Amino acid sequence: MKPNNMKENILNVSTKLMAKNGIKNTSLADIAKEVGISKGTLYYHYASKDDIICDMANMHLNVITNALIECLQNAGFHSTTEEFISVILNKISDIENHGRIHMYLICEAITSNEKLREQFKIKYIQWRKALELEIQRTTKFKASSYPISFLLMSIVDGLVVQSLLKTEQLPYEEISRFLIDSLR
Repeated sequence: MKPNNMKENILNVSTKLMAKNGIKNTSLADIAKEVGISKGTLYYHYASKDDIICDMANMHLNVITNALIECLQNAGFHSTTEEFISVILNKISDIENHGRIHMYLICEAITSNEKLREQFKIKYIQWRKALELEIQRTTKFKASSYPISFLLMSIVDGLVVQSLLKTEQLPYEEISRFLIDSLR
């Protein structure tokens, strides 16, 4: 296996193991065993678990960023405000596959990993600004798109948590209608 393919394989396996067991409960030995390599070979590609976590976060954050951009582009110029909000909230159900590792990475960033925290800060700012620009471009909200973008980011994070907890069926359409009515 080529070095790049091996790193990609290590990242994919690490993501699956950490999503299943949590970051703290996944060791380098677990990763090496699951990939089918020695710990020495793993160390050849990654000097530490933190290095794996940072690359994994980059990969994960890029997937989420691309999903957000695609979501915003799919809303398009001709979308009504209702369609725009609905598209964004409905995208949450697609994010559920990445939601568990997203929450593990956020917990890691908040509690102990400063480098990871900085990565998340940068991405969250990029996401919010992209959302703000798309709101300006495609909707006719009377309110400023600046606070709306923060509100939508917070709602998305909260709904991802509720989705992962499987508290109850999330009423995306009702939430969309409520937001639209509140923002008019």
